[in-house]
Amino acid sequence: MTGDQLTTGDQLTTGEQPTTGEQLAPRRKSYEEKFAERLARRQAGRKPLKEGKVFEHGPAKFVFMFVIGFVVIGHVLVLIIMMLSGMH
Repeated sequence: MTGDQLTTGDQLTTGEQPTTGEQLAPRRKSYEEKFAERLARRQAGRKPLKEGKVFEHGPAKFVFMFVIGFVVIGHVLVLIIMMLSGMH
């Protein structure tokens, strides 16, 4: 291989095919590509969403309800403390 022949992609820039010793290794997929392919496979196998169902994942529903409950109880407690201390 001479100096003016550079490898780009799967073939040499001169148009000739690489010899057995000069074959390029296939490009390894990045983590993002692997993740995107795995996610696409999982989503393709899922059932369509049911109308009117807000959460389809149980733990997410539990966390959401806990946070909402915590905020409501916190506001009520602060209101009671303010009323007992005489603040308006």
